[in-house]
Amino acid sequence: MLSNNDFIEMSLMTHLFFMRIMKEHTIFLEASLTPKDVDLAIQADNAKEQFTDLLMEATALSKGVIQPKGDYTCGIVTNYTVNAEMATQFLTSIPIDTNLTTAELSLRDIPPIKKPYPHYLICRVYELNQKAIQATQSIIDFKAQLERNVLECRVFTHLYPTLLHHVFEEAKFYLNLLIMLHNRLDKECIYNIVYQEIFWNHIMGEHAEFIRGFLDPEEKELFHTADEFAERFEKLVELAEKAANDPELIPSVTKESLENTVELRDFKKDSTEGILSCKIKSIIIPLLSDHVLREANYYIHILSMHDQ
Repeated sequence: MLSNNDFIEMSLMTHLFFMRIMKEHTIFLEASLTPKDVDLAIQADNAKEQFTDLLMEATALSKGVIQPKGDYTCGIVTNYTVNAEMATQFLTSIPIDTNLTTAELSLRDIPPIKKPYPHYLICRVYELNQKAIQATQSIIDFKAQLERNVLECRVFTHLYPTLLHHVFEEAKFYLNLLIMLHNRLDKECIYNIVYQEIFWNHIMGEHAEFIRGFLDPEEKELFHTADEFAERFEKLVELAEKAANDPELIPSVTKESLENTVELRDFKKDSTEGILSCKIKSIIIPLLSDHVLREANYYIHILSMHDQ
């Protein structure tokens, strides 16, 4: 069972990453819809504002508690995030609060507060978790309905149906983590490495497929690189599934997953730089390129903890 200190830290660390991910999903959904479905775009924008408020609260509660370092810092915010947000706001006219990004970056410089953490903080984090569970369940329902409408040809979106299911699965994953935190399960259960690797290797593979699909047909070299990564992570999912039944395989699968994710992260970093500088021809929304880069950094952080 999680101690009060671990409950606070793990809850806030989870929120700092996933609330931003959920917020950005709503931006991608809103930007992808046509004028016919303005009501759905409004729903997406309302969800964006809700997760913005929740992330603002999580950031305020994290002062002196969470001091992001290394890959975890780049998992919640990168050096490209503000520019990607500004470019996306310019191209879509969807308002994005860049001050929130700056506030998350500033967490690194705030002196830590003494443990054990005060009782009021436990209560505030518990309340935040409850609000996050409700908001995440709501966005799951919205994504599921949107995916059904697209598959039944009632709604058109510029996003692939597979990508709609992808963001739905990420929201379900976040909700599952929230429920485990709410039940105070131990760290090993919440950060179960096989469960994490099966999920994130699948996510990384789909990222490569989406990047390939959003590139201009002339970007043939990038096509081949993205295809290669998709094939690698498909095999890593199979290896992680085998490790679920044979724990002796876990160290080698973790090591291989880490090595490949670092390579994919570097590819995403170069792609983000190319998209932000307008040197890569694509239909990738700028914030999406930074979004998938952060997810790779977050996964590297998870893998590194277990590899050590």
